[in-house]
Amino acid sequence: MAQHLPSEDQIIAILRDEPMVGSRLRSALGLPKKQKMAFKQLLADMVDRGLLKRTSHKEYQLGDGESVEEKREKRVKKIAEQSPEDNRRPGARSRRQNDKSTETRVKRGILHQTGEEEWEVHELETGKVYEMCHRRQAPGKEGETISFTLYPHPKLKHSYLAKVDRSAEAMNISWDEVKTKFMEDANLPKDFSPAIKKYVDSVKEPCGKDFKGRVDYRQLTILCIDPEGAMDHDDAISVERTPKGYRLGVHIADVSYYVPEGSELDEEALERSYTQYLPWTAVPMLPDKLSSNVCSLHQGVDRCAFTCMMELDKHANVLSWDFHRSIVKITKSITYEQAMEMMKNGDDDIKALAEVTALLKQNRTKDGLLEFQSTEFGCKFNEKGEPEKIYPRVTDESNSWVEECMLIANNCCAKELKKRKLQGIYRIHEAPDTKDIMELYYMYPDLFKDSPVMLRDLGKPRSGDTNLNPTAFKLYEHLVKRAQGDETLTNRILRSMQKAHYDSNSFGHFALNWQDYAHFTSPIRRYADLWCHRELARKGKEITAERKNSVIEVCDLISANEVKNQKTERIAIKVCSCWILKSHIGDDFEATVSGIEEWGIYVSIADPIAEGLVRFRDIAGDDFYVFNPDQGLAFGKKSGRTFRRGDKVLVRLLRVDPLRGQADFSIIEKLSSEPKKRRRQGESRDVHERADRAAAAEALGYVSQPDNDFDDDVPEFVSAHSHMNRGGRGKSRGGRFDSDAPSFERSGRSSRGKGGSSRSASRDDREGFHVASKPRRGGSRKGAGRSQSRGRGGRR
Repeated sequence: MAQHLPSEDQIIAILRDEPMVGSRLRSALGLPKKQKMAFKQLLADMVDRGLLKRTSHKEYQLGDGESVEEKREKRVKKIAEQSPEDNRRPGARSRRQNDKSTETRVKRGILHQTGEEEWEVHELETGKVYEMCHRRQAPGKEGETISFTLYPHPKLKHSYLAKVDRSAEAMNISWDEVKTKFMEDANLPKDFSPAIKKYVDSVKEPCGKDFKGRVDYRQLTILCIDPEGAMDHDDAISVERTPKGYRLGVHIADVSYYVPEGSELDEEALERSYTQYLPWTAVPMLPDKLSSNVCSLHQGVDRCAFTCMMELDKHANVLSWDFHRSIVKITKSITYEQAMEMMKNGDDDIKALAEVTALLKQNRTKDGLLEFQSTEFGCKFNEKGEPEKIYPRVTDESNSWVEECMLIANNCCAKELKKRKLQGIYRIHEAPDTKDIMELYYMYPDLFKDSPVMLRDLGKPRSGDTNLNPTAFKLYEHLVKRAQGDETLTNRILRSMQKAHYDSNSFGHFALNWQDYAHFTSPIRRYADLWCHRELARKGKEITAERKNSVIEVCDLISANEVKNQKTERIAIKVCSCWILKSHIGDDFEATVSGIEEWGIYVSIADPIAEGLVRFRDIAGDDFYVFNPDQGLAFGKKSGRTFRRGDKVLVRLLRVDPLRGQADFSIIEKLSSEPKKRRRQGESRDVHERADRAAAAEALGYVSQPDNDFDDDVPEFVSAHSHMNRGGRGKSRGGRFDSDAPSFERSGRSSRGKGGSSRSASRDDREGFHVASKPRRGGSRKGAGRSQSRGRGGRR
């Protein structure tokens, strides 16, 4: 005989102690499975009358006594009272369309909790209130500004439910958790092994036995110029006037003396390849005791160094050079700002340095000079150690004084390696590919106006034993001059160039226009320089002896690590900017279109400095946008409105993910005017232009491009790249930064945190170029070759 169903009082008595799911409640009441449906109907009836309530975890608990029908009537009444406007949802056909041109799919509002698991959103613009669907976890914090979307209520015909556009859980994470997660995702080394620590602990301050066989320069006036707060100092300069001209000494920390070839420390340094600079810390290539103490050239103490002593004539042409191990004692350790102040006060040592470096740069200019001017960015942290502001770095004239000395020392290093037939590592940079030059020409033909070089004269890319191409170099000199003052266009020129890398052969450096170039000046934070030091120190049978590692494998590894480190640093600065944006959800900003891809539009804002993505679906209005790769623009199929690189727009911040360094915006309004279409009348100038361009393409073996019906002279913006010859080192919490790094395509430099060496990057990677995105058509990813490694010597 079937058991009778329990009374409502019995069910309430059991649930008064703890909530239960239906199956557990039925088991507690001793009901057989065949009464399952009848029991579920009883529970549903009690829920409708408000006696019970079912949670999102399907548990039954005591209700508030208000029936479902009463709650529904309250909601309908509330919706009707909140606005005189008709709040009914639109017809199915237009449900996904926006009536206003400035209205977006994603809305913003204030989150409020109305019950234990009930939430609602008060839209900021209209004041309307929308209920939220049930969630296993809270959608955010009480009073928090969130982004949300609407979808039709499954039961109420004339109402919507709100849904958090992206989970707000990432917004509640702490900055320490963000840093920890970033370090784990980037797979950065945490510490050195016990064996390495034991060896480093045994290293003592240099003394008499370490100085045997070294040239003593302790009586010279030697200057060490660094950013303020730098902890490790690996280069110093001495300048003497002579009857023939000048004697220029570039003194570099002798790291190879303390890192035995093939040792565990050497293998670890090779595996890391570089000191990894992040805005909040640095992951050093070498342990802190070596990089910041024993090897570092501190003022007033004896240090082991590796010196390149050069004899220059009165015009600063190099007459001779000599590489040898030495002893130095830094006379003055100063900052860039102090160097400028000393120059104003007429200091003789600084005047001699400025004089000789001006002549060195003048000599480089004789054969042509590619000098890119752009902005770098650093991150300022508050007292809690959290990102507070992204700011543009500034460089003084004193940066270039050190830069020129490091460049010429690196040039002599490569020549010495070749002269003595040593297994050197060289920094090479190929000439731009003809396809990339043609792509640049089709996008920005005005850049090539009055060019001293015809495109048909470029021919095929050169091959063989040199990367130097005088014709292409003369063309790029012209392009850089034409783009002067326009950072977005300058960066587009950089992207058309190849990326510099390391090789076991001296094939030449296109951007520097030098056949011989190596890295010698930053062995504390770059393995290529450490390798070159070891080679230059070899004598007799050591020259032909087998090396512990293959030079080809080393070049491949450090070149690959350079690319990986550049990517890590770019993401790191984005993480900082996104952390700052957390408090700006829903705010509007004026922005510049910095790039367009098939998945959306990239924009950059100035205050706070940040970049983000606008997905095509998040552009205000009901238009449908399509990406045109040939013209480099996005256009609306209904309105005909276009977006190009360089356009000014009004955007709204929708969501931010600090863990990934991603920010999403919505375009509310286009501020730039639409370009006028070109009218073709007979054989107009436009027709002739296209004919010339087609002829040039056909002469080079390429198919001519489709006509461009719009003015396409708005420059593309990519995050700031380096001023190649600027020698920019800056400061951020006591470290160096690499001035060749783009602001957001590449991370900021920096500084020393509790966990690492505080060396900001260098002056020696000025050649560096970097790919911001894939080329528009075919070919490999190319960017202007920029060295991640940041030695000050050879910023190329």
